[in-house]
Amino acid sequence: MTTGGFDCRSYDLNSYASNILKRRIERFSTVYACCFITAAEAALADGVTDAPAEGEAPTDMLLTASSTGDLRLYWLSDLVQKWTATTASGASTTTFPLQAPEAASCGSWAAHQGPVYCLAKVHTGSGLVILSGGDDGYVRGWLMSDVLRHVQAATRDPQRNTTHSSAATANETHQHQQPGLQHRHQQASELGSTAPAGPPAHLAVRMPRAESPLAASSLPPAVQALAPGRAGSGAVGVFVGCSDGGVHCLDLSSGGPVGHFSGPGHVAAVMAMDLHEPSSCLATGSEDGTVRLWDTRAAAAGGGGGAGRCARVLDGAAGRDVAGGGGGAEVLRCLRNPPVTCLRFDTSGSWLLSGQGGAAGGGGGTGAGGGSLGMWNLGMVQRVRQAPTSFVPQAMAVQPAEVLVVGSEQVLSRYSWGLEGPAQQPLTTRSAFALDVHPLTGAVAVGGVGASLELLSKYGKRTGGLAFISDED
Repeated sequence: MTTGGFDCRSYDLNSYASNILKRRIERFSTVYACCFITAAEAALADGVTDAPAEGEAPTDMLLTASSTGDLRLYWLSDLVQKWTATTASGASTTTFPLQAPEAASCGSWAAHQGPVYCLAKVHTGSGLVILSGGDDGYVRGWLMSDVLRHVQAATRDPQRNTTHSSAATANETHQHQQPGLQHRHQQASELGSTAPAGPPAHLAVRMPRAESPLAASSLPPAVQALAPGRAGSGAVGVFVGCSDGGVHCLDLSSGGPVGHFSGPGHVAAVMAMDLHEPSSCLATGSEDGTVRLWDTRAAAAGGGGGAGRCARVLDGAAGRDVAGGGGGAEVLRCLRNPPVTCLRFDTSGSWLLSGQGGAAGGGGGTGAGGGSLGMWNLGMVQRVRQAPTSFVPQAMAVQPAEVLVVGSEQVLSRYSWGLEGPAQQPLTTRSAFALDVHPLTGAVAVGGVGASLELLSKYGKRTGGLAFISDED
C-alpha cells in the first residue's frame, strides 16, 4: 500500500496542503539582506565556546534575511564543502546543489511578520547584537551568544530547526500596538506555545509613524534601512529609515530615541542609508530621488534645527545641493526624480556613491530597466560623475579599489573608483537585492529572488551557494 514513501492509510489533506503552500512560498521568496559574521566575532560571544561540530575551531558564518520573515544562519565551511562536493561529482558549476535553504542552514527562526528588509550588527556592552528591520514596522535584535546557543540546540535536535510559525510574531505585534517607541526584553516562550524554536529576542522596538513633510497620512511604516553607529551623545545606537520617510535613531540600551533625532526626513520611503562615524555624517537615500545628509552630533544634542531636519539635500536629477523644507517643490522633485536605491560612503567620508533607478541624466525619464550610478564630492556638495547602467542598482559595497554593484540583472558589476568599466561576473539569481563583502577575505555574498544565495571569491570565482529547487523543477 506504500509507494515512494507515501502511505494512503495515513493521508492528511491539511498537512499535505500546508506543505505545498510552504514550499511555494519558499520557492518564490527573496533574500533581501545578508551579513557576514566572522569567527572572531562569534568567538567573542559571551559564554559560548562550542564550534559548529564537536572539536572544530570556530568558523565564519553568513546571516540572511528573507521575504518569508525568517532569518537563517549558515556556516560558510558547510556552503563551500557542499558546493565542492557537487562540482567534484561532475555537476555543472552554473547550477546550485539541490538543497533547500532552510535545510542547509544551521539555525533559522521567524523574526518578523512579513518580509525582512535589512540587517545590521553592532557591538554593545552586552556583546554582539544582530539587528533586523521588517515590514511589520519593528526593529528586532538578538544577542549573538543566544543565537549560537540556538544553533547548538538545533544541531542536537534538528526538528527544532524545522518548526516555523508566523503566529508568534503575529501575537507579539498584537501586543505592541500602542503608539510610540517601545522596548521589550522577553523570552520567546512568553509569546505562547505556538512560538517557533528560536533565540530569545534581546530587543523589539516598533517605529512610530512620522508626520510627513507634506502633512499626508500613511500606513504603519515598514523598516527598510538600518545603519548602526554612535550618535553625538556617545550612545551605541542604530539609525532607522522607514517607508513613510521617517528617519530615527534608537539607543540600543533603552530602546528609546536618541536626543531629538526622530521624525520625518523624506517625502517618500527611505530605501538606503549609511553612516560615516568619524565625521558623524549620516546619508539617507529615498524614493523621492534625493540624498540627504545629517549631522548626527547636532541632532543628538538637540541642535541642528530640531527633529526631522538635515544639513543638505542632494538632488539626484540636478546633481547638486537644493533647498528642502517640503512644499510644492518637494512634490515635483519626488515625481520627477528616479528613486535612490542604494548608497555608500568611502572610507574617508569625502565621497558618496549612490545608485538610482532610471536612465542617467534623464530627469524624470527612465530607461528600459536601466539606472545609473553617481559619485558625489561632499566637499563641493555636487555630483562629479554619473555612469549609466543597463540595470537598476539595488545593493552596493565600496572597497578600497573598486565598487561592487548588483541589481535587476544576473551580474555582479565591479567598477573602478572612477565608475569606469565595469567587469561583470555572471550570477544565477535573476535579480539581486543582498550584497556583503567579508572584511578579511574579500569573499562576496549575493542574495536575491528564488531564495538564492551565492558565494564568490574576491577574484569572482563561485565557491558556494544555495537555491530552492522543488520537485517540479
